[in-house]
Amino acid sequence: MKKLIIKGICCRGCKKQLETIFNNIYGIKNVRVSDEDCSISYDGYVSKRVIEQALKGTDYEVEKYISEPKK
Repeated sequence: MKKLIIKGICCRGCKKQLETIFNNIYGIKNVRVSDEDCSISYDGYVSKRVIEQALKGTDYEVEKYISEPKK
């Protein structure tokens, strides 16, 4: 499982938009959106390119990709 952080969330519309974008990508496991950031957990086979394509045309960018240690 991998994780990424997106910053710049400022309103309910932002939250809804990010939830809609990422809940429609196969392999995305958990989308947690707060007032300040968005944390997404996803399977390792989901590429950075797929994630960045999903954000294309929005005002959001990935701030940080995090690889969780294997158990």
